[in-house]
Amino acid sequence: MTAITFANLAPDDLERVANFASLPLHASLSYRRQIQSRWVDEIKELLSNENAVGFVAQAGATVCGLAVCAPLAWESPLLGKSMWTIKHICVAIQRSDRISIATGLVGETLRRIGARDADFLLCKAMPSDTDVIYALESNGFLLMDTPLNFVFDCRAGRSNDLPQQMPEGFVFRFATSSDVELLSQVAHSSFAGHFGRFHADPRIGHAAATKIYEEWIRSCANGWADWIVVAMHDDRIAGYSAWKKPAELDQRHGIRLGHFSIAAVHPDFSGRGLFTALTRAGMEQLCSSADWIEAPTHIDNHAVQRGFLRLGWRIAGAQHSFHKWLKS
Repeated sequence: MTAITFANLAPDDLERVANFASLPLHASLSYRRQIQSRWVDEIKELLSNENAVGFVAQAGATVCGLAVCAPLAWESPLLGKSMWTIKHICVAIQRSDRISIATGLVGETLRRIGARDADFLLCKAMPSDTDVIYALESNGFLLMDTPLNFVFDCRAGRSNDLPQQMPEGFVFRFATSSDVELLSQVAHSSFAGHFGRFHADPRIGHAAATKIYEEWIRSCANGWADWIVVAMHDDRIAGYSAWKKPAELDQRHGIRLGHFSIAAVHPDFSGRGLFTALTRAGMEQLCSSADWIEAPTHIDNHAVQRGFLRLGWRIAGAQHSFHKWLKS
């Protein structure tokens, strides 16, 4: 069998790897014809960053796999570590030695990222990516969590068709800049006992993991999100939901996919249908500028899943999150 070698991938080389284009969520949303051009543009943008790492696996002159990695610009300063992610890792489907190629790609990634003095590497893989999952676990990556990807079709279910249940005693409004610290306090109370990948990683720890969710909503309030819907109970913020319009990259390719970034309900107000009502309010706003909305939630977060299903969302896929710390 031909030995596998590795070579750098440059933005000008993307025609060599266009056949690896894969955007599973987009494919399930009837955007199949846009997948390749959108994928190529994303890889090109990633590789235009001098800190990114991209390379291909080759069997002779044949490209049989690729990996593209980038620093995590948000998590790195927050945790005080050099945090990286494998943005894309692909193996040619027709190969009989897929496991060997995937294992080689992960090993080469670790070598190249380690040379950048990285502390941490994240990789997300679909459950069907069994060769990649095997390669990750063989190289010491640990499974942290499994989010489900929910989607809502704004075209099929207009906002006025959604269940209209406003919990008694609550008023909704949009967040303002003066709400930032109060929103952060709600995040602290809501996510202190969470079970996502940050909390699952003992190297991060619960205190730092909770702080990540506090900073998440701060980032949303400081411009990352387009809207934050706030639920008020008297003079208290009881909960929030943050929403983002379709990204410029998606719009460029005719993909109108909006994003439900994050939501939280203070424990003092749980069990009153507030999450469902906050979600509905955000959907009403975002469906005016999107055909679809996507949102991830933990596979064990059954309450959120019930809320999504009640509002007409459906499951479009899942992803496993793997962590590896590169330094002891």
